[in-house]
Amino acid sequence: MASNPRTFSDVKGSGDRGPREFKTHIVKSEGAIMKVASSDVISTHQTNSIKNVAALIRENDVRRIPVIDAGTNRLEGIVAAIDILDFLGGGDKYNIIEKDYGGNFLAAINSPVKKIMRPATYLDVNASIDDAVGIMLDKRTSCIPIVDSGKSMKVVGLVSERDVLPEANDFGVKVKDVMQKNVITSSKGMAISDVSKVMVRSRLRRLPVVEDDKLLGVVTVLDVLGFLGMGSFKGVNAEENLDTKVEEIMESNVISVGSDDDLGVVCGMVRDTGYGGFPVAGDDNLYGIVTITDVLRWVYRSGRGVPEKMS
Repeated sequence: MASNPRTFSDVKGSGDRGPREFKTHIVKSEGAIMKVASSDVISTHQTNSIKNVAALIRENDVRRIPVIDAGTNRLEGIVAAIDILDFLGGGDKYNIIEKDYGGNFLAAINSPVKKIMRPATYLDVNASIDDAVGIMLDKRTSCIPIVDSGKSMKVVGLVSERDVLPEANDFGVKVKDVMQKNVITSSKGMAISDVSKVMVRSRLRRLPVVEDDKLLGVVTVLDVLGFLGMGSFKGVNAEENLDTKVEEIMESNVISVGSDDDLGVVCGMVRDTGYGGFPVAGDDNLYGIVTITDVLRWVYRSGRGVPEKMS
């Protein structure tokens, strides 16, 4: 069930290896943000439908999309995958379906994204990498729009967690020392509405799916958004559609990491798979979960993981 990722790393940690070498393109100077940010901005506008934006997020494997003015590219807000889960029963935004559309699911998902977007946290082109990482860790956001100035607010780039992730094979620290050990999980019979509630309330992007302490799969925010894109709805009623079970949308081909692997293995897995987090497992038993955020927190906040060549 769970695959072995150890082939992603060609160097293992050793207590007597000497100074660690971190390969990185990051330059942490003032105004360095555009050196790592992407200028190919995926965005949307306020009148686009929630269903279309969900498809846009999933197709481009992003977690947040800036909402801009179509004529000026001025930043007007942002919509995150978690906002759509909130809308699907996870939180207060579900009231939109009930109050504005009388529980009509099909009408609600075709409503404008303006109804669920939020004010955007952003940086300007003079920001540093540390500015971006600080926001990512403190506000738990995976992607930040970059604007040319605070006046025009024209979006010129996006910086994500993956953009600031060090390229290293050997951190000298094991996954088990960084991973989250108290893992919130899902069962395969859990409804989409309930998974959405858990993800929204706990601010999680993925849940391992377990049964009898065995790892069966992983369900992510993108899997839930993919449900909207399938279009095979059971009717117009929201509760009827949101009763769809996790086993119908989860990923059962799990890529996991070992608890004794070096943290650099996780960086390699992120680069090679595009995933942002992995179960920590052995013999299909779940021991924890490790994410890009966990790596960034250790590298940038531990006081041990940031070598001088990154400054």
